[in-house]
Amino acid sequence: MNHPNLVIGTAGHIDHGKTSLIKALTGVDCDRLASEKQRGITIDLGFARIDLGDGISAAVVDVPGHRNFIHNMLAGAAGIDTALFVVAADDSIMPQTVEHMAILDLLGIKTGVVALTKADLVDSETMELAMMEVSEFVEKSPLSGARVIPCSAITGQGLDDVRGELARLAQTAPQRASHAHFRMAVDRAFNMKGHGLVVTGVVISGAVHPDDRPILSPDGAQTRVRRVQSHGETVEEATAGARAALNITGVHKEQVLRGMILCHPAIQEPCRWFAASVTCHPSAPRGIEHGKTYFLHVHAEHTLCKVILEGGTKRLKPGETCVAGVSFETPIQLIHGDRFVLRSSSAEETLGGGMVLEPGGRPMGGRSLKANAAKWKALASLEEGFFAMVDGAPGGYPLQRATAMFNLPRNSAMALLKTRGDGYGAFEIKGQGYLYRASEGERIVKELVRQVAGFHKKNPAMPGVEEKTLAAAALPGMNEEVAGYWIRHTVAQGKMEYEGSALRLPGRAQVFEGVEKEWRERILAAYRKAGLVNPPKTDHIPKDLDIKPVEAARIIRLLVRSGDLVSLAPDHTICREALEQAKEALVLELREAGSVETGRFRDILGVGRKAAIDILEHFDRIGLTRRVENKRVLA
Repeated sequence: MNHPNLVIGTAGHIDHGKTSLIKALTGVDCDRLASEKQRGITIDLGFARIDLGDGISAAVVDVPGHRNFIHNMLAGAAGIDTALFVVAADDSIMPQTVEHMAILDLLGIKTGVVALTKADLVDSETMELAMMEVSEFVEKSPLSGARVIPCSAITGQGLDDVRGELARLAQTAPQRASHAHFRMAVDRAFNMKGHGLVVTGVVISGAVHPDDRPILSPDGAQTRVRRVQSHGETVEEATAGARAALNITGVHKEQVLRGMILCHPAIQEPCRWFAASVTCHPSAPRGIEHGKTYFLHVHAEHTLCKVILEGGTKRLKPGETCVAGVSFETPIQLIHGDRFVLRSSSAEETLGGGMVLEPGGRPMGGRSLKANAAKWKALASLEEGFFAMVDGAPGGYPLQRATAMFNLPRNSAMALLKTRGDGYGAFEIKGQGYLYRASEGERIVKELVRQVAGFHKKNPAMPGVEEKTLAAAALPGMNEEVAGYWIRHTVAQGKMEYEGSALRLPGRAQVFEGVEKEWRERILAAYRKAGLVNPPKTDHIPKDLDIKPVEAARIIRLLVRSGDLVSLAPDHTICREALEQAKEALVLELREAGSVETGRFRDILGVGRKAAIDILEHFDRIGLTRRVENKRVLA
């Protein structure tokens, strides 16, 4: 039998015949609890498989209609693709009829069939009035255009028409994201004798197979899938849109709660805050207020949350939409595009809901939300949202973050990037990928060069600017590793170069002027005259050459940075020429003798033992030599 990964969900007021209709269509009584049978109402979710004819079958989720069990209705409705909306002909539009339709609207469910049940209980005139009233209601709802079909679970009237319309919807329904990482919201968990733990839910995205090892979020426990079932059959794969039962190991039933997410490790990270587009539904009895507490319903989870509206908005009136921040204590695994519903803190009224724009991150106040509103409003679609996040990231947007936020595997993210041609690029740091806009990369390079040029103008005697200083000035707030990449990239382009540990414009030399030029020449002359044998002590220079100590120390530091002087130890500095002389003598000896001891090297240079050790250790550090016991050999 063909299973076009479609999940049909019932909706409608209590006692309008949802469960009876499903039983008539499928042969399955979805009221599985003793309390449901005793009270004659649906309390929790029920599940069945429906044969739609022509070899087509689909999954059905039966939800409760009573206002006290709306949280259970939402847990089921969050996973459905199309609605079987039920209105009783003898009752017509009732409070939960309106509320359930609002919930479908907030969850983005736009297709369905309307079953006008209990047709056997009304006369033709009452049926005609009910058809008119319900048709008018439906045309103003998210199910506008849906067929309204009179039917009876008792006589069988209209059931073939309902089944036929569901079959048509099954064949035309858009498929969910099968290319994305696996994700499934758990709505039931139970132990099965001889098999162990079984969890059920709708596969939101991706696919799951035996031996996969998804993570239970937010618990963080790794599980292993032993067996996969869909539509009551054992299968090798359950893909996006399928209702699945997974036999798993690695966790106990007590660990698995309704609302938890089984997912690929790359997207397991839960959050306690998200930015969202929030709408107060036009049918809401009152508005959504800034800073107030509400019940958040997302997938099969529900928890208390606090809603912060963008700056200046104190109250969202029915029919209005704005950017908001939603914070909550219970961590939830979310991605961009997830739909949610907000109900009053007393859980008596559905007020609104919307779409997750950016999950995770630091909670923001109203002003910060308003400052970021333009970026978030661009997140209405996955593609535009993806590029908006890349555009807004200083220096580079982490590929790992793109995967977690948009549920985009690496190859899918890179393929999406390539659709913009040369307008975007990517780089790696220690195996972590980053995405960037080409124009932003050009701006960064220009700013680095501008800052280095400005540094030269203000500090002509210095060889260049240190990397950390440059990054702080040119790239404030940028991740240190990302800033380092852009500095190296600019050097690779030939627009900057290293002078020791400093950065300078290509070919640019230190410029000493006036008295500084005279001090430089006198200090350098003193070191060159002394050579290797008796170089000046740094703290003796001011007195010997009549230069202020602070100025002498500064000039010596500049000469070390430029490479004219070499600091071998805190109290041992020599000129470059003297070091080259020592290097030539050392290399000659090593090529002739193969190795040299400290005493022998001391005698060759005619210096003291400490000076010889300082020079040898310097050559060890730069990789010219290496120490073997008490001798040196060429590295």
